[in-house]
Amino acid sequence: MKLRVTETTYAGTVIDLRTRAVDGKAIAASIRGQRTLPIVSCPEPPSVYAYAGHVHPSMGLRTRTALAAAARSLGHETPQDDAIADCRERLAELDCSTPDLPEPVDPVSDVTIDGLQEAVATHRGRLTARRAVGADDGAVQADLRDAAMELSERETRRAAARETRELRREQARAYRDTLEERRRLSDELANRRRCARATLVDRLSDAFSQAIATVPGSVPDNPFDADPVTAALAVLRVARTPAPVVLETDRFSSPTAASDCLDAPLVRC
Repeated sequence: MKLRVTETTYAGTVIDLRTRAVDGKAIAASIRGQRTLPIVSCPEPPSVYAYAGHVHPSMGLRTRTALAAAARSLGHETPQDDAIADCRERLAELDCSTPDLPEPVDPVSDVTIDGLQEAVATHRGRLTARRAVGADDGAVQADLRDAAMELSERETRRAAARETRELRREQARAYRDTLEERRRLSDELANRRRCARATLVDRLSDAFSQAIATVPGSVPDNPFDADPVTAALAVLRVARTPAPVVLETDRFSSPTAASDCLDAPLVRC
């Protein structure tokens, strides 16, 4: 690896920066590609690095999750992997954006329509009667035309209101169904990931126990009860970590001793 701090470039498997005012968190972020400075040139860190790549006294650790990631770094697969990939793919395909519902159209009551229909019928009757006796029907025709036009407009508006209402209901129902499908798939994904994690942890449990006894630190009766620093060191020892580990602890006699124990490149801060 190569690491550049201000005007100095360091290279090698082990880099000791204890005499420099360099934040280990910044180094780890650069290794993960989350920062551009300081400049670090090294292999891509595996997923285990997100849990144990920066070891320091105040760290926390989800030990089983980190150990499962260590198993992944070693190439382990599980029977759940295909189902996990399928769940992720289906989740990615779901469009859970809030639907753009059409603006509601004010409804037209049946009473209004009935009244207009009666008015049209009345005007039509008047027109028929006046024509039967040869009376002037111009005004009646105008009244009939106006009533029929208003009836047509109101019926059109009522149909539009009904269609808009149904469309809003359909879109809202589809949105609820999509959210429910997302919840179901998310639950399924979480369950399968838990099963996969348990499988991976079981495969490395013996190696992890041996690593707990090997790395510096107290050795609890249950290896998974180890403090975060000890557990992180044990996880790193069993993992394959081509990217440099950032170490901020005095557990080892020297940075080289730490690198040898963890079998990983190392930056001591």
